[in-house]
Amino acid sequence: MKKILILALLFLILNTGTAQAAGLVPCGGHGEAPCTFCHFFVLINNIIDFVMIKLVPTIAVLMLIIGGVMFFFAGAKPDVLNQAKGIITSVVIGIIIILSAWVIVNTVLTKVGIIDTPSILEWNKVSCPVQ
Repeated sequence: MKKILILALLFLILNTGTAQAAGLVPCGGHGEAPCTFCHFFVLINNIIDFVMIKLVPTIAVLMLIIGGVMFFFAGAKPDVLNQAKGIITSVVIGIIIILSAWVIVNTVLTKVGIIDTPSILEWNKVSCPVQ
């Protein structure tokens, strides 16, 4: 199990890509606009995007692979088969919960007026007015 955890962390680290030049909040730095309350929502949106685009798919695929390999090699061991089914079921339920939470948060932010929705393809983008 320790080997699987080490491989999972290595895979996660290698799959996260390179760091972006800009920070989490594009304000307050040298030559940048001063921070406003709106930039707090930009920070939250950037964190949510990182989790939804980088972490969730990577961990979900990794856990589905682990569950599938356990399911494939379970043979006549019902306890391993049940554990594999539990892993796969937990991944699917977790993805549903995470995506539902993402939709709910973005819907609330849209209705409050923090997010402008110029098109349906950019419904999760937060931008602050330039001062």
